[in-house]
Amino acid sequence: MDVDALRKSVSQERGVIIESMRGMLRINAVGPESGGPGEAERGRYLVALARKLGFATIEVLESSDPRVPAGKRPNIIVRMPGTGKRRMWVITHMDTVPEGDINAWKYPPFEGTVVDGKIYGRGAEDNGQELMASLFGAHALLKLGIKPEFNVGLVFVSDEEHGNTHGIDFLLAKGLFKKDDLVIVPDHGQPDGTAISVVEKSSAWIQVEVSGRQTHASTPEKGVNALEAAARYIVLSVDRLRRKFSTKDPLFEPPVSTFEPTRCEANGPNINTVPGRQVFAFDFRVLPEYDLDDIMRELQKSAKEVERSSGAKIKLSYLNRSDAAPKTSTDSEIVKRLASAIEAVRGVKVHPIGIGGGTCAAPFRRKGIEAAVWSTIPETAHDANEYANIADIVSDAQVYAVLFAGKNID
Repeated sequence: MDVDALRKSVSQERGVIIESMRGMLRINAVGPESGGPGEAERGRYLVALARKLGFATIEVLESSDPRVPAGKRPNIIVRMPGTGKRRMWVITHMDTVPEGDINAWKYPPFEGTVVDGKIYGRGAEDNGQELMASLFGAHALLKLGIKPEFNVGLVFVSDEEHGNTHGIDFLLAKGLFKKDDLVIVPDHGQPDGTAISVVEKSSAWIQVEVSGRQTHASTPEKGVNALEAAARYIVLSVDRLRRKFSTKDPLFEPPVSTFEPTRCEANGPNINTVPGRQVFAFDFRVLPEYDLDDIMRELQKSAKEVERSSGAKIKLSYLNRSDAAPKTSTDSEIVKRLASAIEAVRGVKVHPIGIGGGTCAAPFRRKGIEAAVWSTIPETAHDANEYANIADIVSDAQVYAVLFAGKNID
């Protein structure tokens, strides 16, 4: 059996892959933080699909969460025994972000519409494409009677979009993974599929609460305008951070730390009132050489200055903090094996990159387990009209099939 036979086996399943993907996308798996039902129904669908495809060993580990209707968040492990003792894992996530502005969608976000070689739907790229690709890559070996070189575990986790508490962190706490395991987290990529991510920036979501004094807009001298103070603070703090923490690293795109004001809460329904309270948030993605504590100190310094000049009070708090995990070596076994499989299927040369987004790779790296991040994607994650290219799903599944087979194919 050779690479071409594996590629052909996957290609023959194209129609099944499409319909399986569409069935999954029809199930809302938005987390409770965004008012969604969680992943329970989607998890049941995937367990049934894996059984239908012939996988015999399927485990569901559930994390208790009273915020979802089911009361639990599922994490699914589909196992495939290999000829060796070591293990290879592919970690994908079932949950998605909300659909956002429904009027911005050309097609229903929870329908899985197929148009011009694309499957549209929330979670199509992030992370449904690679979930399906890994599943059908493993299925190709099953269908051909090829045993993988390693014991393969496909892990479909919950709660990736909101911090991993009920997903990969829950599984890591159970001691499921070992330091000599090979781990792939296909939750980031590029359209040509030639980039393997080996490091991530630190990330910080910081809430800023500005307290002033409300008054009538015709007598602003009687109040303290929280919105104006917030505006001054945004301009001052962001400008200082961008100038002070300005190192460039070409491994990343963009090659610099990013400091962005993002969400802003409503401060009142009417125009003729000076607001006494303004709440907004920052999203920072910081190169690994910088310490988030130093970033926070600069924010506090700017806050004190604006407080003195405006009379407002500024409170800072972390909504989420993720310090950069150690880098996966470009010479690590998982990076080399993944690069070899990509090159065998695609005939392209791969290269290492760093990314600003967070993935499930970081928790592994903090545990001393080297993890590689890769996929072939159109980069539409979280967008309205998110989609996955069907050709990418099939091609990535072929890469997984070759990767899993390892030395057990010619």
